[in-house]
Amino acid sequence: MRHLERKQWTIIGLAGLIVAGFALLRFYPLIRRAGEISHIRRVQETNVARIRECAVQLPALRRQVESLKLETADYDRKIPQSRQFAELWQQIAEIMNRYSLGDQIVQPGPENVGGKVNCIPITIQCTGTLEQAFGFIAALRGLERAVRIEKCHLTNENDFSGRLKMNAVAMVFHQNSNDGRLGQ
Repeated sequence: MRHLERKQWTIIGLAGLIVAGFALLRFYPLIRRAGEISHIRRVQETNVARIRECAVQLPALRRQVESLKLETADYDRKIPQSRQFAELWQQIAEIMNRYSLGDQIVQPGPENVGGKVNCIPITIQCTGTLEQAFGFIAALRGLERAVRIEKCHLTNENDFSGRLKMNAVAMVFHQNSNDGRLGQ
């Protein structure tokens, strides 16, 4: 009987080795792979959730792009490809004369070169009433060309006549001729 028990123990040992071999060689790698796939799936679900959030924002972004296209449609006109000083000086002089401003001085400063857009500071000096000065500034904003007032200093004249001396620095823009058009 002992002999039979020894055979049983051998069969049980071999069966245990087969089960252990199956567990180590087949089952454990499958469990590890299932864990990796589960992690990948969680990452993908997180990415899908982010994509859905972004997709919800797309219509608003499209509306914003269309709005910006409308706002920037006239940039080639507002920011010309060349300096076009003569035309601009003439327009500024006409505006100053229209508002009856006296002691008119308009002087360009050194050009600031940028990547696509260059700007030139212009020093503007004149005298007039407060209404005339504000009318002049409003008219500058109405020009087809982009002109931005950087600084404006108003000083009362000493004789208390109601006239002011205006010292302003405005920036005038033009496209960098090396880079071509803004829209490209």
